[in-house]
Amino acid sequence: MVKRALSPDEVKKRLIRLRNLEQLHGKQKLRNQQLWDENQLLKQRVLLLEQTVSGQQKIIEDLKLQVEELRTMVFGKKKKKDIADDSNNLPPMARTQRSADSYRRPLPKDEEVTENKKHLLANLCSCGTTLTNKRTSVFYEEDIPIPAKKIVTRYIIETGYCPDCQKQQSAVPLPASKVILGPNVQKYVCYLNIFCRLSFSQIQSFLSDTYGLAISQGEIVKILNRESLRLRPFYERLKQQIQAEPVVHLDETGWRLFLDQTGSYAWIMSGAQSRESVFLIGESRGKGNVDKLLGENFQGVVVSDDYGAYRNLEKHQLCWAHLLRKFHDLAQSEELAVNQRQYCQATYAKLCCIYESLIANRDPKIYQELSRSLSVLTVSKATEPKKLLRFKTTLIKNIPKYLTCLSDPRIPLTNNQAERGLRHLVLKRKISLGSLNKKTAETLAVLLSVIMSLRQRYQSNFFNEYLGV
Repeated sequence: MVKRALSPDEVKKRLIRLRNLEQLHGKQKLRNQQLWDENQLLKQRVLLLEQTVSGQQKIIEDLKLQVEELRTMVFGKKKKKDIADDSNNLPPMARTQRSADSYRRPLPKDEEVTENKKHLLANLCSCGTTLTNKRTSVFYEEDIPIPAKKIVTRYIIETGYCPDCQKQQSAVPLPASKVILGPNVQKYVCYLNIFCRLSFSQIQSFLSDTYGLAISQGEIVKILNRESLRLRPFYERLKQQIQAEPVVHLDETGWRLFLDQTGSYAWIMSGAQSRESVFLIGESRGKGNVDKLLGENFQGVVVSDDYGAYRNLEKHQLCWAHLLRKFHDLAQSEELAVNQRQYCQATYAKLCCIYESLIANRDPKIYQELSRSLSVLTVSKATEPKKLLRFKTTLIKNIPKYLTCLSDPRIPLTNNQAERGLRHLVLKRKISLGSLNKKTAETLAVLLSVIMSLRQRYQSNFFNEYLGV
């Protein structure tokens, strides 16, 4: 079939129509781009608001924790009402207590029951009618013996003199004092001072009020030093166990040594798998403390912030929480102009998207894609704020370290575990302001490492295990 040739007028009309369609298409394309940009901006604002809310919630939780810690130190722990498993079987008073306190205590194990008390009904009601449909209900009461009584053991030790050796012989070594404190007291003192963060005077009052036990502040110091020396081998084994883990967390915070008149730093190394921790209080914030913690044969991955002491680590995962926090704070900075803050907010929102993609997918195949996305964010412009330029310069150097997590799903994206571990030291610093000297700082580091790790390892049965160490 032969096609009819178009006339010049028809060609002209079709060209005009085509040109109009192209213009319409261009306008529509521009409108679509505008809508897409607006949509992205809205998404970024939503992410920014979510991050802001999340950050505020974290601050509130931290403040609540600090308030609770301070309240516990001053007033002691809150008393929980005893709660039965079945409220219908409880007397009216017990049901009222439970409604006021909805916390459900776990049922004790059979081996934990120390006494059984039975309350049985008579067969006849007070009106003389025989009772029917009798059934048994069970509830538990947990209590502690008060007042506690100290245990006093009298030792009768025979001694003798050898005329040949000219030495005094003793059945067992004689102590330096006529009255000494037993091992349970010594560990209790360590627990109260190190974990409960009680002062020496508070420990004195507690032991005197509850056990009728008199103890001097000098004895408390000696107890802490002796326990630290005794637990030093356990501390070294604990450090070796954490060093052998595939992933560890590192972090540091400032510390003060009063007599030495120097600023020091407290370090933490926490195992990502075991969640146990060792502490080190060093004289500086330098790389030497990192080497002391990790040891010479460390082969794992370190999760930390971008502090310079960690810069030369071979296997290193940088903390995404620190990165996002920097850009978030910059986006909220009042020192910047409005357009600069908006630009920082957009950059922050894009980082949040990359972070969320890492949470959802740890496939090593996406490394190049995410690396390119981060590289795009590091492209600098002359109009950008200087702080943002510095952040981008740091980011482009560390892109591989932010993506180390793609090599192993066990690698956390943040260093929150170490920061939470340091929280105890931070709270203790607020109370004591630091340590007297280097020796007391080392004592604190050893005892805190052992106690915190045993609590993580044995949970509810911690103190019994601690007494056996």
